[in-house]
Amino acid sequence: MSIKPRRNRAWYGSRTPPEDAIIEAAEAVERSTNGPTVLYDHDNHEGEWAEKISRIYDEMDSLKRHPAEFRTWTSEDGMAGFFQVLLDYAPSDLRSRVTILRQLGQFKFRAVDGPDEKKQKIASIFVEPEGEEDYKSIRRIQAKRLSGNWVPNEGSLLDHAINQPAQVGRVISDRLSPTTEKSFKIIGHPFLEVRSAELQDIAASKTVAYEREGAIHVVTDVCEVLEQWDVDAEGVGGCEQFTLLDALLLHEIVEMWLREEDPEIDVLNAHIVATTFERYLKDTLLSVACEDFFLAWPQPSSQEIAEQQVAEMEEQQAAFASFLDEEDPPADLDEDVEDLPMDSNVVPPAKKKKAVKKKVAVKKKKNTE
Repeated sequence: MSIKPRRNRAWYGSRTPPEDAIIEAAEAVERSTNGPTVLYDHDNHEGEWAEKISRIYDEMDSLKRHPAEFRTWTSEDGMAGFFQVLLDYAPSDLRSRVTILRQLGQFKFRAVDGPDEKKQKIASIFVEPEGEEDYKSIRRIQAKRLSGNWVPNEGSLLDHAINQPAQVGRVISDRLSPTTEKSFKIIGHPFLEVRSAELQDIAASKTVAYEREGAIHVVTDVCEVLEQWDVDAEGVGGCEQFTLLDALLLHEIVEMWLREEDPEIDVLNAHIVATTFERYLKDTLLSVACEDFFLAWPQPSSQEIAEQQVAEMEEQQAAFASFLDEEDPPADLDEDVEDLPMDSNVVPPAKKKKAVKKKVAVKKKKNTE
């Protein structure tokens, strides 16, 4: 039984990508409300995000020409970054990891190594060293073992991302060039007035962008959070020439380029390659910012808010009515009152009139005189 290939290649923060049905169901609901918006059309270089794409193109061209002005990134850095991505997104079993490594590169062994020696060397790559407590040190030791036994396919985009990011700049700047004949669009999804329940599956997979059939789709609510993280994390690391939104778009542009070069490329492999270059651009900061975003997304729609307000009001009214019912006097209250002693004939005490008499006496004296 053949597995139907995915149409959507997503940026996602969970261990597994979202199913196509989840994304397309959310899109269908959105179309029934306000619908998505075309933010950029590469055919005519127009749209709200045209300036963003133009700037990204300029920076990628600059990376190609002047790599020393960007982030310092050695082959050791690249292999450590790739190895961490492999651990983050590949299945945890050894067989799956080895399969991905064989698809993306070549194992290198000594001619005298037999099957058992080869298996032992591969397995040792993923064994954490004893006595090391620093997480980064552990990963670098493992990445060094990997580089001693495996290399990416020569000239591939992964090879460039690990060893020469400037070459990724060359490839992507050519793809974004105004003179290229290949078009693409960027489509924004604000999901206005879409009920939050319809977006829970997307939120569960932590999906903020995806590429499909020459179009890059972005959940536009994430932009405000990414901008705030750019401000708060200024100078943290990575390439300062790029924003977090740039890194997100470039991730999807890399996946788009990989699919154009090889329509049969495995979705997970493309995601790993694109994420490795993303880590060069911004390390893990984009992942952290998106985690923050999903703490409060999706927000309830205006209809949900109105329904909630009505429900709260009805609940308050019901509670108030229940309170009044509890305060009603008991039915036999009159019988209890009749048994109480009543002093109905008591005359209230008369008020004192001393001050008035004094005034009258003074007045009579004056009249006598």
